[in-house]
Amino acid sequence: MKGKSTEALAALLRDLQADCAAYGRLRELLEAQFQAALRHQAEPLQRLADEIVMLVDELDAHTRVRGLLLRKLLGSQCDASMSRLLSRLPPAAAQALGDIWATLEGQVRECKALNQRNCQLITEQQALMRRVMGVEEGLYAES
Repeated sequence: MKGKSTEALAALLRDLQADCAAYGRLRELLEAQFQAALRHQAEPLQRLADEIVMLVDELDAHTRVRGLLLRKLLGSQCDASMSRLLSRLPPAAAQALGDIWATLEGQVRECKALNQRNCQLITEQQALMRRVMGVEEGLYAES
């Protein structure tokens, strides 16, 4: 790969490394969100939710840029996937990029699982509060 392809490949590598760092931060935020939810801490939950949304928006933007870089490297007429790119790179470059990609994929899976766990906890807490509030409302109505 020469010239613009080399630049695009370097940009892709930087993007993947930045995303790995960002997913590490997302993991920390999701863990903090879980702890705040366990403790019913509304203020930290709101702050964490805002931070998570901002970070996820940033990660989504990186994903779109990564798609553009893949199309630039592979051509817009073909399947612009990371696996296709890795199959076209020299072995050493493919290994380095593939390792970072595998790390990122693992982080994405982990963050999705943490997010699902957090959503389940918060949903269960909300359902419990609705039941409690319903019981209290019924008690007050009978008085």
